[in-house]
Amino acid sequence: MSDTFVDSLRKEDTIYRDEAGFDDRFKINIDFAKMEFIETLKVSEASSIFYVHYYNEPRVLKVFHNNGDPGYACDRIRDLNRSPCEIRAYCSLKRSKICDAGVVPDFYGFMLEIDPANCAPHLDAFRHDTNLPCAILIEYLPKPLEMNCVTYTKERMEKAYIGIQKVHLALVEHNDPYPKNILIVPGDFERVMWIDFDVAIVYPNETYIGEKERFRIEFETEVVEGFGRLLEEDQKKRLPPNTKYY
Repeated sequence: MSDTFVDSLRKEDTIYRDEAGFDDRFKINIDFAKMEFIETLKVSEASSIFYVHYYNEPRVLKVFHNNGDPGYACDRIRDLNRSPCEIRAYCSLKRSKICDAGVVPDFYGFMLEIDPANCAPHLDAFRHDTNLPCAILIEYLPKPLEMNCVTYTKERMEKAYIGIQKVHLALVEHNDPYPKNILIVPGDFERVMWIDFDVAIVYPNETYIGEKERFRIEFETEVVEGFGRLLEEDQKKRLPPNTKYY
């Protein structure tokens, strides 16, 4: 019996039909004996995100639940499984050197099968999943601020706008381009970073981007530009953050 959910498509009917796997250059074997779990940053039905020290370096470990493959959306471009979305996106962003541009977290690799027993009790929530979880290891962003109508500035919003354009250069459509997925990282050189690519669409190459796909990408850029204007308006009104959903 197939694990694909009702009304979803099979991989061979999508833009990912020729994908044999993820980029092995970024596949890693995480040594959990060298990992110290510092803090749980976020927990959801799909994943858990941890602040860790790995070989004494600050990192973020995002671990995905694996309870069957929901398949692909009927538009043939959206993978409904969050873990391959994020792994595929970060592989493309790293390969295209967008991770080096300071607009997305740096990417250190992915691991497809993790035994939760090897890092108990931190991964106990994954022990009863249908299959072994997978994970990505990415850059830790210290003391980040979420983009909202209080933290908004024109300069920060311009960086976010340029950032989403750079993401698109890697043939990645974020597919959830809203302020909650933009972090401001303080420092001598302040960075504005796009995060959370677990619903992203990654086009295998330019030949897969037709008129409809180009419209989607251009619309995503317009969405970012549009909520920037809304944030500015709400800031002028002195509204508290997250008063509105953009």
